[in-house]
Amino acid sequence: IEFVSSFVQQMNNVLLNSAEATQLRERLKNCIGLEGKGGKCKRRARLFHILISAFAHNLVATLSLCIWSGAYLTASTLLHQTDPLDLNLICYLEVDEFIELLERPLFR
Repeated sequence: IEFVSSFVQQMNNVLLNSAEATQLRERLKNCIGLEGKGGKCKRRARLFHILISAFAHNLVATLSLCIWSGAYLTASTLLHQTDPLDLNLICYLEVDEFIELLERPLFR
């Protein structure tokens, strides 16, 4: 499971940092918080649900996907259900990297 978690973390880094993923980032940005019931909104929400299934193997990647997509309630629920005793040093380092990422202009 460590391999899968590391792989998901790398996918998250590519999603949030690479120029090649710009279109995907734009489609995902605030896709859950959008008002409206049009087909475009539903497709974006479906994309989020597909990605969150894959990203669920890594807490920090899941949180960043939720925050980027505007799924703040999902992120909050995930944090409240996480037992701090289950977290290891690697997870805390990933959280630290995520906080640094939140401070960048990308999330503003």
